[in-house]
Amino acid sequence: MLVRTRMSCPAVTIREDADFQQALRLMQQKRLRRLPVLDGGDRLVGIVVERDLLIAATRFVGSHVELDDFMTRDVVTGTPDMTLTEAARTMLERRISGLPVMEEGRLVGIITESDIFRRFVELNTDRQAPAPVA
Repeated sequence: MLVRTRMSCPAVTIREDADFQQALRLMQQKRLRRLPVLDGGDRLVGIVVERDLLIAATRFVGSHVELDDFMTRDVVTGTPDMTLTEAARTMLERRISGLPVMEEGRLVGIITESDIFRRFVELNTDRQAPAPVA
């Protein structure tokens, strides 16, 4: 199964000129743990994770601090044509919980460990369906 069939798209994103409080609010409203960060257009320039923003919130209360101070710039990405196994292996090896999905230099979605777990559960539920009651 390919990433394109399970990824969330479009991915919820934030612009790099946003501050960490805006990002944290967006993540809490949308119930997300990571946000791809885009430049003024559609170019991926980083990713922020909720844990880092929560730490920032305790250190910089009331301050205007930009995402640039907290985002990871060297982002590991995937493609829509990777298999879910390849995406899972990449996440395990790199110790990350999600991959922004890129196609022709543009962000087209995001695949997370939750997306992969959901598919795993679906596959196992289908195989272990109870026998019909006679």
